[in-house]
Amino acid sequence: MNQILYNKKRNKKLKYIFKSQLIISLIIAILIVVIISIGNNEEKQLEKMSKFINKNIELSYIYESKKQNKDEPYFGKIYIEKINLEYGIFNQFNEELLKIAPCKFYGGELGQTGNICIAGHNYNDNRFFSQLDKLEIQDEIILVDMNGKIYKYIVFDKFETDENDVSVLFSSKMYELTLVTCNNINKKRIILKAFMSIS
Repeated sequence: MNQILYNKKRNKKLKYIFKSQLIISLIIAILIVVIISIGNNEEKQLEKMSKFINKNIELSYIYESKKQNKDEPYFGKIYIEKINLEYGIFNQFNEELLKIAPCKFYGGELGQTGNICIAGHNYNDNRFFSQLDKLEIQDEIILVDMNGKIYKYIVFDKFETDENDVSVLFSSKMYELTLVTCNNINKKRIILKAFMSIS
């Protein structure tokens, strides 16, 4: 009789533990889904803001034809047809601006000799530079300055490097473009190098 009572108590305890674990697992699963959807929503909001910046730059082309200067908030626009990429580029680089759109973080103005470096977050694939790894040697990148002048670049190198590697800033070409984003899997930097196409 005592054995039967002991088994009933034990079974009741096991059922209680199982139910508790099930409820805790469900709560954790719901929290994970909520956190992921909040993150995706934030990235979608950033994408909308980037589209707004693109429209703002297009209006600047139409209504203001002026020489670029360092006080100008925008550097221009970037187009990469192969990966359906089109973004406005900020003229300054900081973490807040980088959340909204790609930023120029090194170099002079378009049309000047040297290396222009542009960084963009990899939002896999709520855009910015999440598709850069799909580009290959000889692919075309187009930059447009704030006066609407078009500059074409051809990819000549693609590689990954550590986040502290500043050698990517050095120019081996007369007119060079460097695009930088993160590889979210191994935490390295994806680097694309391109030279200006004179045609």
